[in-house]
Amino acid sequence: MKNVRVKSNRVHHIIWVYIFILYCYTAVQDVAGIGTIWDMLSYDGISGGINFIPFQSEGVTTYILNIIMFMPLGFLLPLIWAEYRSFLKTAIVGLFFSLAIEICQLFNLRHTDVDDLLMNTLGAMLGYVIWYLFHKVIKQAGEKAISITKGGPIIYLALGILGIFFLYNWRMFV
Repeated sequence: MKNVRVKSNRVHHIIWVYIFILYCYTAVQDVAGIGTIWDMLSYDGISGGINFIPFQSEGVTTYILNIIMFMPLGFLLPLIWAEYRSFLKTAIVGLFFSLAIEICQLFNLRHTDVDDLLMNTLGAMLGYVIWYLFHKVIKQAGEKAISITKGGPIIYLALGILGIFFLYNWRMFV
């Protein structure tokens, strides 16, 4: 009977991992629009501008959308992986995922902004708080979390960003 439960947990885990990967792809490619090595080769420069001064963006909408974009990350990490049931770990993953996106945006002449970094990290932290409250109300939320490999989400995030940066060439499909 225990074997059936373990297999069931793995199936649930795999489904949630696919949801996590789909979220990451959507956040990186469709919403943030990171650059690729092909973009870098086709432009003369690598930067559309860098803003290091916080809270200089125009409009509150940009802040809100950046927060919302990273809330699923903060919710899904502790839901899927028990080792990320730490506010600090989730915030750090949110910070570095956002930093990777901002660095990659330099390569397609998009504006890189410290506000995006701050708001994305805040979004991951708020997502964690929502998961925490959800877990308090529904005790079995994330009960099926298993660890197949250490650092699983970090590997998915890093390989996803590197894969898009080095391998994705949309010009081949036009």
